[in-house]
Amino acid sequence: MSAPHFDYFKEALTGESRWWSWIMVFWFTFLGWIFVQLPITGPIPDIAASADPELGAEIARATEGMMSGVDPMSILIASALFILGTIIGGICWIVNRATKNTVRNVFGVLTGLGVAASVFGFVKLMGMINDPEANAALMKAIGVSPLAYLLFLLVFPASLIALYLGQKFVHKRTILSLHTAAKKIRWSRGLQAFLITWAVLGSFTAIGHFSGLSPINTNFDAGRFAVYALVSIIFIPMQSGTEEIVFRGYLNQGFAHILKNKWIAFIITSVLFAAMHLSNPEALKGAEDGILLLTMSSYFFFGFIACLMVWMDDGLESAIGFHAANNCFAAIFVNYEGSVLPTPSLFMATPSTVIDVPISLAAMAVITLILYKTRKPVDLSFS
Repeated sequence: MSAPHFDYFKEALTGESRWWSWIMVFWFTFLGWIFVQLPITGPIPDIAASADPELGAEIARATEGMMSGVDPMSILIASALFILGTIIGGICWIVNRATKNTVRNVFGVLTGLGVAASVFGFVKLMGMINDPEANAALMKAIGVSPLAYLLFLLVFPASLIALYLGQKFVHKRTILSLHTAAKKIRWSRGLQAFLITWAVLGSFTAIGHFSGLSPINTNFDAGRFAVYALVSIIFIPMQSGTEEIVFRGYLNQGFAHILKNKWIAFIITSVLFAAMHLSNPEALKGAEDGILLLTMSSYFFFGFIACLMVWMDDGLESAIGFHAANNCFAAIFVNYEGSVLPTPSLFMATPSTVIDVPISLAAMAVITLILYKTRKPVDLSFS
């Protein structure tokens, strides 16, 4: 069996690939995520209040308390930095596209600086108004309404529109090249990874339960299970696929191209992937218990193993199947107390980070080994 060609990362050699174009498209994607999130998730508080008036009142109280104790001037400065940075970056990008040679390079650098200022302003703003209590209250809506659950999942694929536009019109590359180096998307490979992941996770769950290391309890709710399972099996692959396309796809290609080293890119994107989950309930609990690094290590290694799948497959198909299967398995079969997706799964586990992290790493290692042994030579889109 032939070794990987790594042509997936060579896709970034085509089209427009200067560093400021990567920054601009990523920020354009992030802005798209913000703007699609507002109309999609906006109805969730009302949906929660309709399904559970007490939860609706809790969300209202938590939301009202988000701004208490925050300095209005600090919010104004951070907001101004975010808005002005975005405007300056956008204007400089337009000038960059309309000019050549030295002038283009100068405005390319100014584009990067403008976007960097916007990013800094946004991060500061979110740090000031982000409230764990409000976030936790909103996430409870998922557990009381499948419609709220569906809307939450829809935010992810909707945000891909901006990335696809940037890929096509800024980088001037095909959308296919963001997914795979093969001539077409290998759906069967993604399905294979999905089924293998379910089989391995099911086996490890059974071993953990019957050995007493990680026991599970029946949690079946016939009135709610079917609709949540249906939403999960349809929309979680979209949510998981979006994360893979952004982190293991776009960012990996970008960092590998700019840094000339895919392994450093893998580490950076895995750290960013872990950081994205810092507001999850298990991360907050890990911080309270003084084991935050151990808790977040599972996210880092999950991201890094997904990177390895992209490396050995020359595409995202296995990584997407693996990610979607992992999330669907938790949402449908074995969830845990305090999960970010509080769905009515068949079984419920009591989390124990010290035990769960090594078990998860062992399961991911087995999945990766099986996928490596079953990979096939890639019919590449170019040689």
